[in-house]
Amino acid sequence: MPGRRRGTRAVSTAEVAGAASLAGTAVAIGALAYLHVARTGLSPLHDAVSRFGITSYRAWYRVMTIAMGVAGAGIAVALGSAGLGSGATTVVALVAVFSACRLAISWFPMDAPGSPRTSTGQAHGLLAIVTFASVGAAAIRLCRVLEVDPRLDALANTSRILGWATVVFLVLLFLSRLAPELRRYFGATERLLYLAILIWLVVIGTACATGHLSGDCPLWPSCHLRS
Repeated sequence: MPGRRRGTRAVSTAEVAGAASLAGTAVAIGALAYLHVARTGLSPLHDAVSRFGITSYRAWYRVMTIAMGVAGAGIAVALGSAGLGSGATTVVALVAVFSACRLAISWFPMDAPGSPRTSTGQAHGLLAIVTFASVGAAAIRLCRVLEVDPRLDALANTSRILGWATVVFLVLLFLSRLAPELRRYFGATERLLYLAILIWLVVIGTACATGHLSGDCPLWPSCHLRS
């Protein structure tokens, strides 16, 4: 596919999409960091991240969710165009689901603690579950796609570790709803889940942006461009 050229090699779609994903992830991290230093009155240890969305800081929460959705969309496009074979189709679909859920979730805010359950709050809970489950499954599935190429072993192992970390933290979130002794740490557990997801987005986004997934030369200045 034609693209802007750098030296003697055209910049690929996967690299552009990977760079867009990194930009989205950076915005998401920035918005999330601000929400944690602002005087929101929420506790990172106890309160869900979604509670930012029902405070006066809801605009920052929306920026964060939309940016994560953009990051996911970039990963989906990059993986789909990186030439990883038919096995990547499932990964692309899962990341696309993750992206769609992140883009939509801030329009379906959670119910305030202690208030009656609403259809909007239920939709929020469903979107959150699908968000976390889909990205965890995508990370685990991606490692199986990558490990067929020995050059990508390290990346495959990293994706596997982060994928299973996402699954473990998601299970802990469910358990914290059932066990009072774990419920007080719901916020901390969810933030660890967010951390695993954001690291995965950074790692895979970087691999796509540098051409590492498709075997192309990285775009950094030290790269020896192919003719």
